[in-house]
Amino acid sequence: MDRYFDPSSDTASEPGANELGDRREHTRNIKVMRVARLKDIQLHAECLGMVRDVSSGGMMIDALFPLEIGQHLTVALLDDQELTGEIVWRDGQTVGVKFTHEISVEQILARPAVKIDGQRSRLPRFQASKSSRITYDNKIYEAALSNISQRGAKLMCEATPRMNSNIVIRIDADHSVAATVKWRGSNMIGVEFHRLLSLVELSNWIAND
Repeated sequence: MDRYFDPSSDTASEPGANELGDRREHTRNIKVMRVARLKDIQLHAECLGMVRDVSSGGMMIDALFPLEIGQHLTVALLDDQELTGEIVWRDGQTVGVKFTHEISVEQILARPAVKIDGQRSRLPRFQASKSSRITYDNKIYEAALSNISQRGAKLMCEATPRMNSNIVIRIDADHSVAATVKWRGSNMIGVEFHRLLSLVELSNWIAND
């Protein structure tokens, strides 16, 4: 049974073999571990979440801020792919989200790929306002995060690192990551990390100072 739907909505009649097969495929929950951006539709507040499983009708998500039953939100597994849904159950920080419209599981779980315009779909980005420091060419520069994903970040900084040069970004003594400069303009740079940040690391990087 799909946990995102009301069991009382099932018909009392016994379905045929074909209908049973269709229902099993429709209600199949797939276990995943994917970072998602959750955004409250009314408040426009966003937070980090970890999608635990998914079906064509909804998701089970561990959310890093309190969510309430009946709350409407968007869920983004990719930066340009937002799914709309409603919280239908909650158990601590874990919630069940029922989608507004059913979506194919293949579409939901699509990995970043090259789009028609030649741009690559990106992992979900989060707004950030975090003081940091950049080590470049054996010198340290003050910087500030503008946004961040598991894969990379946009920063405002006084440094002018060369394209494709390697830098180290640090927010404190315990949190740093090596990255490569992919673009720059004015006082902003865009970087790609040398490794994916974990959920816990990403949470620390987007936390307010």
